[in-house]
Amino acid sequence: MNRPHGPTTAQHGRRIMALVMALLTSAAQATVDDDDAPAGAPLVLTSAQVAAVGIDTVQPVAATPKASVDGYGRVVDTSALVGDLSTLNAAQAAARTSANEVERLRGLHAGGAAASLKVVQAAQGEQARVSAEALAAQARFNARWTPIAALAPGERDALVQRLRADSSVLLRADLPGRTSVEVPYAGARVLIDDIAHDARVLGALGDGQSTNASVLLELRDPPAGLARGARLAVTLEGEARAGFIVPRGALLHDEHGAHVYVRLAAVADGSTPFLRRDVQRLMRAGSGWLVSGVDADDAVVVRGLGLLWSMQGGAPIDDDD
Repeated sequence: MNRPHGPTTAQHGRRIMALVMALLTSAAQATVDDDDAPAGAPLVLTSAQVAAVGIDTVQPVAATPKASVDGYGRVVDTSALVGDLSTLNAAQAAARTSANEVERLRGLHAGGAAASLKVVQAAQGEQARVSAEALAAQARFNARWTPIAALAPGERDALVQRLRADSSVLLRADLPGRTSVEVPYAGARVLIDDIAHDARVLGALGDGQSTNASVLLELRDPPAGLARGARLAVTLEGEARAGFIVPRGALLHDEHGAHVYVRLAAVADGSTPFLRRDVQRLMRAGSGWLVSGVDADDAVVVRGLGLLWSMQGGAPIDDDD
């Protein structure tokens, strides 16, 4: 059988790769030196190097989207909240009573009345015990009901009264695929029998009951007969946020945060500088991210940025390139 003359596809691929690596090595030696060029300095590539790397750019899109995320709510059994709050109040009352008793016995002992030092010391031991129990009860309540623990005492009491009167219910909303509540949500909509009801966002939960991010909602004037444990569709809504949308693949991450590379204007000899710029992720926007730190006239690198990053000494990243 006659074999075709010339390089095979694999050999051709290896030659291209060798050319790219040679160009990158040349660029790194010429433009990036750990001894005299800071990591934030522009990285300058010749036109041949830009072509070898295969750099593509896009322009950020200005947008002011409203943050929203869908989740699943579950009606909370408020008797657990009432019970935990009663336990906390009782522990704190016992701690106050014990502290008052110690002060009373100290006064009697100092005045020479019938209160021995041993009695005072015993009262102090009891005070230490009940104070520790009160602190433990407070810690358990804070962990389980973080948003309610953060309320002012009067506001918390009013909430509990509404729950006892069945004029409000609590919902735990889990957000699938999210491990944190990225933005503050101003409100929520709960879908009950195809009717949307407004709900108040009390705050994020961190009780460890779910691997997903969770928030606690208050639904006032719920429909009659809404069962405890009922599961409902929930949409959290936030304030509109201004920024610029960039593709997800344009972002690089390290211990200092998120970054992009932008292409600057070509210089006189035809070479092109690329500058790494810090950005702040504001929220997800479709398949991309809404960020601050770039402008609409920036040319943000979306292909080849992994190689640019490595040429400036960046840590290895997972990148399609």
